Amino acid sequence: MKRQMILAGGCILLLAGWMSAFLIRTVPQETGIYFLAPALLLGVGMGLLLKFLSGMRTAFVVALTAFASIMAVNQIFPSHSVSVSGFMQRLKEQVEMGRQIPLEVRDVDKTGRFAKQRNLAAFADIRVQLFSRLPGPARMLAFDSQGRLYVSIPKLGAIYQLTDNDGDGFADQPVLYHVGLDRPSGLLWQGDRLYVAEPSRLLQLRDVDQDNQVDEVKVVVAGLPDDGGHWTRSLAAGADGYLYLSVGSRCNACEEADPRRASVLRIDPASGATTLFAKGLRNTVGLAFAADGKTLWGSDNGRDMLGDNLPPDEINQIISGADYGWPYCYGDRIPDPELSSRGRCEQTRSPAVELPAHSAPLGITFGDRLKAPDEFRNSLYVALHGSWNRRQPTGYKLIRIPFNSGRPSDSGREFLAGWLRDGKAWGRPVAPLVGPDGNLYLSDDRADVIYRISWNLQE
Repeated sequence: MKRQMILAGGCILLLAGWMSAFLIRTVPQETGIYFLAPALLLGVGMGLLLKFLSGMRTAFVVALTAFASIMAVNQIFPSHSVSVSGFMQRLKEQVEMGRQIPLEVRDVDKTGRFAKQRNLAAFADIRVQLFSRLPGPARMLAFDSQGRLYVSIPKLGAIYQLTDNDGDGFADQPVLYHVGLDRPSGLLWQGDRLYVAEPSRLLQLRDVDQDNQVDEVKVVVAGLPDDGGHWTRSLAAGADGYLYLSVGSRCNACEEADPRRASVLRIDPASGATTLFAKGLRNTVGLAFAADGKTLWGSDNGRDMLGDNLPPDEINQIISGADYGWPYCYGDRIPDPELSSRGRCEQTRSPAVELPAHSAPLGITFGDRLKAPDEFRNSLYVALHGSWNRRQPTGYKLIRIPFNSGRPSDSGREFLAGWLRDGKAWGRPVAPLVGPDGNLYLSDDRADVIYRISWNLQE
């Protein structure tokens, strides 16, 4: 009887271990430490079985309980269904990811914060180079048709141009492309025109004589709300020929008088005609279309002052006419304790992905044009700028959200971290962008740099 009870207990522990392991991916932004619980359950369960069974029989029971757990998860939690191959890949990632790799820095750049070696935690087989150092906090990025990279520096009212003429992964000396702007943020190239989003205006810049200096400035839209609060503006271009512009709220949590606040606007670049596309988006800093050019996604920053763990930040599929709830609701239609009721929230749209509160997701980009393995190309990359008002800091990393058939398949996986050391951040990721060379570029407004991320692919 004692032997049977121990064997039964071992099987139960194995089932519990496998179930918890399979369901870990439902936890927002899980890390390797979450695998300690299932590892302990599985370890103890196997230990009990090995007291009375041979190694081969124990392995058979382990495999059988894993299969049973997969079937149970797929039946009970169909939205989180798993496969053996998928889970084995997940385990492989947890083992291989998080290894320390050196940030590659040219000798000329080994000054200031880069005078000593900086290491990052890589969650893929990648190389990270310090592509360029800049004279101020680097924010949003855009490539032109010739492969030159442009970065906005709102603090300096400037836009810089970066080129890598010798293709060594390090930029040449930055060129001041234009200055005298009012906190330029979002950038977008279309043909020979660079669209720039200021807090109150959308501008179109042209370099007519091709001397890498702006000659022509045209105001496309004026009079955008700029009465305080969130001032950054982000841009995306759809296959429909329209531009999409995000406008954040003027406050933490309040009812807005101007309906253009806390919204995404749709703009005709030819006429400047502007319409409200979606609302209830407190501060959508990241905007990106999927590869089809028709499906718009955004990263939204939730309100403050509800504690360390509320509300979640969000990744939203932004749909025409949809209401995403702010300021009345957050997360999965949860009423704001200060402003709303359950009935009001039933009419709003829930986020596609919830992220840890106060992690501050900023720029986003899809990886379909990356020179990388399929799982990394089929992902949305999100820069987590990092918390400022949380007792235990969170964020300060670049994550990826795997997509399957146009939908996010889980809540996000770490991709590149290490900017937060001993509770202090030496860098803060802002905006990732895939370059025409198939590599990933990332801005950092604390270290004032651009990183270049490339995959070590087998020939």
